[in-house]
Amino acid sequence: MSEDPVEARARSRIGRLLRDKWKLERLLGVGGMAAVYAATHRNGSKAAVKVLHLELSLDPKMRERFLREGYVANTVDHPGAVRVLDDDRDDDGSVFLVMELLDGESLEARQARLGGHLPPEEALLLMDQLLAVLAAAHARGIVHRDIKPENLFLRTDSELKLLDFGIARLRDNSASATRTGMTMGTPAFMAPEQALGQSERIGPPSDLWAVGATLFSLLRPLHRWSPSWPAPSHLTLQSAGRTPWPCSRPSARPTTRSPVRLFRWSARGSR
Repeated sequence: MSEDPVEARARSRIGRLLRDKWKLERLLGVGGMAAVYAATHRNGSKAAVKVLHLELSLDPKMRERFLREGYVANTVDHPGAVRVLDDDRDDDGSVFLVMELLDGESLEARQARLGGHLPPEEALLLMDQLLAVLAAAHARGIVHRDIKPENLFLRTDSELKLLDFGIARLRDNSASATRTGMTMGTPAFMAPEQALGQSERIGPPSDLWAVGATLFSLLRPLHRWSPSWPAPSHLTLQSAGRTPWPCSRPSARPTTRSPVRLFRWSARGSR
């Protein structure tokens, strides 16, 4: 099977020296918008360099959106948000971000390595870390809009990092190029208002929906999807505008903030 042309082009950059400063040493990943490399500065420091694909770098709007990722991520000002150290433009016109280099794996990769799902207690503790990062982001008027296992990175010291603020929305809406009717994000993890392109309704609860979808995805072997059920994207759209079902057991809920205890309480109630 021939290599994907986008990935082949990204691999061809390995060994390149960006702005006579950053040597791209290893390809870490390739997406629809950019490629990420492990890189070494001429002074010996290590970092991750995210390079926007050249054809996108030539589009002023895409270039602006890409570069603002650094501003937004640093505005969160939380240890769980990846830090962006610098941005620049290479001689061929490609723009790039210099970010802290992380040692570990994405939750998507970890899920695959562990056989398709994470242990429930581990998944819940990770979501607890994620909620702490989102609380800091939301307090500063930032909605991430693309929470999913691929954008969550677990370091070897067990600290969770939230990545990719490229389509994040700011409170003032000035830098968010989203128009009503335009859908941005990953469909399987979108809240109904986001899937429907209702930009005026997108806010912190949209991220919380995505946290729930992410948790469900990480635990999915416990809830196997049947081919006879509607597709997840259809469920998202059908749920838009519906009144939530009333709780059938308004009994004593644990007051502790521990997600593990909450999970155990929920499991007992479902038996």
